[in-house]
Amino acid sequence: MALIQSAANIIRPVAGTWRVILSRWALYVVAMLPGLLAMKRHLEQTVGLRPWFQDVEMPLDMLSLKFVAAELSGGMSLLMLGAFIVWVLQLVWLAGAAQILDTSKNYLPRKIFGNGWSYLGRFVRIAVFSILAIIAFHLALKFLFGSLATRAELEDWSVEKSFFDLNLWRAVITFTALTLIGTFAFWARVITVADSRRKLRRLPLLLLRLFARRPVSALIFQFAAITVVLFVQAVALWSWRQSGGGLAWLVLWAMLLLVASWIWQLRIRAALIIWQREDLRVVRD
Repeated sequence: MALIQSAANIIRPVAGTWRVILSRWALYVVAMLPGLLAMKRHLEQTVGLRPWFQDVEMPLDMLSLKFVAAELSGGMSLLMLGAFIVWVLQLVWLAGAAQILDTSKNYLPRKIFGNGWSYLGRFVRIAVFSILAIIAFHLALKFLFGSLATRAELEDWSVEKSFFDLNLWRAVITFTALTLIGTFAFWARVITVADSRRKLRRLPLLLLRLFARRPVSALIFQFAAITVVLFVQAVALWSWRQSGGGLAWLVLWAMLLLVASWIWQLRIRAALIIWQREDLRVVRD
């Protein structure tokens, strides 16, 4: 019964829930617009004039997509600028959403982006530490699989074992590690907002203590939620590519992004409820 009650509290909307969901949905749409707007003119003057593109059908097949991708280098700077702006807005959105979904902060204005800007500097510091962790992991993984590749060559492993199996394990380990780092960064940001923290030095220790006490609800649930969001976003991206085939694909794309936005607010709400539990006071203190 306690589990059911906790799930009900997480799912139950609070004041501002739909504002959080719709603002995240709008951010998803905006995230794709810079690339479209930046590349439209460039592609018209390059790909649009290529003989092979004259009779191409929508949606584009994979070979045509590769040809289009090869032509994007000329507008990559604009695309990167748009991606950076969206990344900053996502950080601001998370800070503002965490304040609105926190029922103990009802006294704050219901302004997601207005509330979130004050946390941008702290969130960027968390991002820097996350990037350093990713670099360290990449170097360790490169060394490990480089050693395995050398061993495979010396011991004459089969092609399936030396190429396919190693690449599969590398992909699985990479996805798991990056998702775990993303989970740590997400929790660090939510705790920073929930406690209005200015100093972040104690966050790594707090997170380890939290995960030790709540391995399922704090770590495994968030890991699974990130995985689901990534899957939904991938399906949405595929639907977006197919949207040239008609309105139905465009509607599916918009609905999938709405589902991903709902899961995002669910993650924040769950993290806030877990972190504010009375039996975790010893971790917070």
